[in-house]
Amino acid sequence: MNNLAIMKGRTRALLTDFGSLAIIILAVFVCVYIARYDGKEAEKSIRIKVVNEDSGGLGEELIELLFEENYEFEVVSRDTAVHEVAVNRAQGMIEIAPDFTEKLRMGDYRSLVKVTVMADSYDMTYFTEIVINDIVKVWTEALIEGKLNGIEGFDEAGLDKFRTMADEVWKGDSLLSIETITVSEEEKPEEITYYGIRWYAVFTMFYLIISGTWMCGYASSGLLRRVIGRGGRISTLYIVQMLPGLIVTVIGFVPVLLSSNHPAAGKVFAAFVLYACGTAALSLVICSLSGRFVNLILSATVVTMAASLFAGLVCDIPDWAAIWGKVSGFLPGHWYFSAVSGKPFLIGAVTVLAVWFGVGLFTSWMLGVKRGRE
Repeated sequence: MNNLAIMKGRTRALLTDFGSLAIIILAVFVCVYIARYDGKEAEKSIRIKVVNEDSGGLGEELIELLFEENYEFEVVSRDTAVHEVAVNRAQGMIEIAPDFTEKLRMGDYRSLVKVTVMADSYDMTYFTEIVINDIVKVWTEALIEGKLNGIEGFDEAGLDKFRTMADEVWKGDSLLSIETITVSEEEKPEEITYYGIRWYAVFTMFYLIISGTWMCGYASSGLLRRVIGRGGRISTLYIVQMLPGLIVTVIGFVPVLLSSNHPAAGKVFAAFVLYACGTAALSLVICSLSGRFVNLILSATVVTMAASLFAGLVCDIPDWAAIWGKVSGFLPGHWYFSAVSGKPFLIGAVTVLAVWFGVGLFTSWMLGVKRGRE
């Protein structure tokens, strides 16, 4: 049996049969969308509305400093700001008092600004620190300029030079730090998302398993019969038949991975290749044991969801079921998830691949023996 000719035929059939490619095409589009959605959620900016009621000029200086921060500030009326916060279109608002300039120049620091934030907003401690620092900057300039104006012979050029030097200082680190202590029962680990590349792995397992449905047609298909009759190995035929689909899944993974913006994309790609090969070996076992087409379809669905769930690919494993995440080390998805999470994976992934490949060789050999006797 010419394995190269079989692989070329399988590749041609795979690329011309839209039904065969539909799963991978759908998986790529869906998972790219999921990955991009995750990225947008992670990069979602904090929107702050600013209400400037200051009758002097220091309020404008404070706004200029705020606009240099990593938040999305917008100057609006008070009614608009209240409405935007109420409907959750903004995470907070800053109200600059009408006598902001007057109070700073007189050394009165009470009730300069009013900060309102949503109860469920995040990073607000740091945001409040930024507001305080920027007010300190404005107050410091106003105080020093007032003192400089009282010095005989100090002209406008001197003030301009001072303002330039002050701008260079303000571009540095924060002048004030606020230490926040949060008391909780236990520290929660950082949540790992990247659902796009996780769900693509789920689709890949299902696709690779059902790609072996040709092994269930022994009575009607001459390919498997001829291979066994000529003393060929089912495992070799399976690898030849599976290789084109394996290559397609790896190629389809590339746009999904790029959309996820994972910081260790190279490691995740390597882990996915090992995961796909390990899943292909696992599917050889399932195809050899299923026997009938209906059994294989049911097995593909159940095994895919169960293995992906226990490995943590479908969703995060809750604390009460953490034992499943530990005992799922015999599954390829466990080590792929480890790579996505930034944990070591190489030794485990290679070991699992070798084990399932060995089991696949044995079960396919047993299938050949059984079919040879029929």
